[in-house]
Amino acid sequence: MTTSAIKSNLGIIVAVGSVWGLTEFAAGMGLQKCAALFTGAILTGVAFFWVSFIWSITRKLLPVLIIVGMAILFKLFDALLLPVAWDHGSILNPAYAFVTILVGFSVLILIFKNQFSKRLHNRILLGAGAAIIATAMFPLVRFATGSAACFYASTNIPLAIYTAPVAIAISMLTVPLGYLAALWYTGKSREENRLQPSLSSRLWSPAVLVSCILIITLIRII
Repeated sequence: MTTSAIKSNLGIIVAVGSVWGLTEFAAGMGLQKCAALFTGAILTGVAFFWVSFIWSITRKLLPVLIIVGMAILFKLFDALLLPVAWDHGSILNPAYAFVTILVGFSVLILIFKNQFSKRLHNRILLGAGAAIIATAMFPLVRFATGSAACFYASTNIPLAIYTAPVAIAISMLTVPLGYLAALWYTGKSREENRLQPSLSSRLWSPAVLVSCILIITLIRII
């Protein structure tokens, strides 16, 4: 069943993983310096949109793991172009953040299960809870990567904790929005499946992947 869910939705999974990787690149999250005050919180909230979107389409966690893996690979690819060592904190710390997002969403979706799709307030609560778990886990990044988390200026408060309310508030919006976007995409996909598949319907996802890679490459080499 999981293999079938991935195979039938591979195009959108690859496209979402690519766009997520590109948005992380565009924001410049943590490369060679600590992120701006609310950058990490905003990116955490936005990331939950992609996670909610893919899970709502497939109802499986493995596709979510795939897009998280793609986001990490994009981060490593950007490091190769800079160049920055793959084990630099500016690479591994954001990668760890992606993992905390995966863990936060997975834990809550296993608790809510089918209740996720039944009521809006369940999706809002899941977004809040998943963001709380993700932000609470991030200060432990030192033990996972060897690089300490950024701290709020002149304090010992981890930046992820200080800005957690922003990440939580955004996630309360993006998780329900991801679900709504999935409903729209699923309806459109079913409609297109009733028609004869065109060449463009088979190539659009690889085109998104290649385009995202080219954008990052061109920006880094120019």
